Amino acid sequence: MKKLLLFVFAFAMLPFASGAQEAANAFRDPGFKRGFNVVPSGFAADTLSGVLLVDSTATPVWNLRQFNSKFNIAKNEYENIGNRYFFRVPGNGNMLAKALVANPSKGSLTLECNASAEYKGIRRSQQPWVYMTVDAPTDTVSLAKCKEARLALSYRVLSYEDCMGFLANKGFHAATYRIALMLRNVNRASQAYGMHLRLGLVLFDNRYMGAPCEAKLVANPSPLGEDFSYFPKSSMYLPAPLNAKLPKVRQTVDINVDLIPVLKEALRTAESHEMLSDTEVGDWQIVACDLGWEMTGTYNAALSVRNLQLTTK
Repeated sequence: MKKLLLFVFAFAMLPFASGAQEAANAFRDPGFKRGFNVVPSGFAADTLSGVLLVDSTATPVWNLRQFNSKFNIAKNEYENIGNRYFFRVPGNGNMLAKALVANPSKGSLTLECNASAEYKGIRRSQQPWVYMTVDAPTDTVSLAKCKEARLALSYRVLSYEDCMGFLANKGFHAATYRIALMLRNVNRASQAYGMHLRLGLVLFDNRYMGAPCEAKLVANPSPLGEDFSYFPKSSMYLPAPLNAKLPKVRQTVDINVDLIPVLKEALRTAESHEMLSDTEVGDWQIVACDLGWEMTGTYNAALSVRNLQLTTK
């Protein structure tokens, strides 16, 4: 009788054991354990100039990039204290220009971009925007048979300082943090075959109460390779309270969104603007991701992301 009860118990647990298996995470090194390749400044740069190691035995997956900065992080002129990389202003060791902090135990990455160090006074209209981003390929995710493609993450704004005061033009100057996925069309029968779409979620933008409330479609936004970018309205992915106000400093924000409806909306919008025709969600694959700061003003800000997950079913 005892053996029979053990058998029944083991059999009863089988469905729970198989159901406990989690879908594979398409993000490579989602905990940022393997460090970062440093890429020279410039959109067209395709060579490496250094490595910021977190685990010295592993080859980095993520690439650290910056654009339009007068501080060349590619020279490896930084201070490293326990996987906290600090890039300071030349000639002024106390002024921080940028910082990257990897915390593998928490699976988090903090990017700090102090744009006030980039300019003398406010940023003028002729001066380029400053970027600090990381990017990496993902495992290729085909959407042809997906019922769901779920992106999940947590983030916190660690600091935010408006260094321009009354001189700031909120419509012109901004501190924006985005996470984006790169998709490509692989259906040879589609007129959009070979095209690339960047699907982005704005996590922080001081102009729009946390994130834009309206969707944005941008054609040929940069030389990075995408044909167009689409940023959905914040109500599609942010918790409702954050559509009305900026997140508090160190407030944890959780995102868990099915990207299929977002992508459908992106394709409909692009078709209505005659950027696309004859394409559907199943024609596309997710192939890469990027995240980080875009500074169009003289702001100092830091944001931490963790628990990156991209799963399908």
